[in-house]
Amino acid sequence: MPLPPLLAFAVLTGLLASLAARHELRMSPRPIVLTRGFVSYVSYACLVVVPISVYFYVFHGDWFLLYTIDVSRIPSAVALVGFVVEAALGALGFLAGALLVRNQREVVTGGLAGAVLVAGGLAVLPFADRLGRVGTHAQFHGQFGVVGYTDGALLTGALAMGGVALVGLGVLLARLWVTGRAR
Repeated sequence: MPLPPLLAFAVLTGLLASLAARHELRMSPRPIVLTRGFVSYVSYACLVVVPISVYFYVFHGDWFLLYTIDVSRIPSAVALVGFVVEAALGALGFLAGALLVRNQREVVTGGLAGAVLVAGGLAVLPFADRLGRVGTHAQFHGQFGVVGYTDGALLTGALAMGGVALVGLGVLLARLWVTGRAR
């Protein structure tokens, strides 16, 4: 998954997690950042979403950045900051959703989640031709040595990482829903 949809995915999962934790968020007088839902979401973001981004950055970096920047020229500290920002975006998504949930605006949270989902998909439309070809920055811009998306290891990695992300999200949402209902 390229960077723009992954950033949208981080925000989307934060919003969905706040909806799943709505029972706890409404009942708990604690600040949002001290709730179990928030801690659970940040754990998911740091242990699942960010490592998936790291995988794509390390193994398919130029494709991950849509061939806009040569990954070999990016200092590792800048990449690290980018991954921290990604986790922070997810946490901000949870916080925004939690504020809406505490104000009994679940429909707005759901609408916002839908808008983020659509925006993440639309963000890659201008780069659709780039997503179908896999190679390095030099190969892509020099028109040599690129392979199709389905011809290389990227498809296998994308399926594996997508599966991990979705299963992890399902477990997170189920856990938040069940533990909130049990109180």
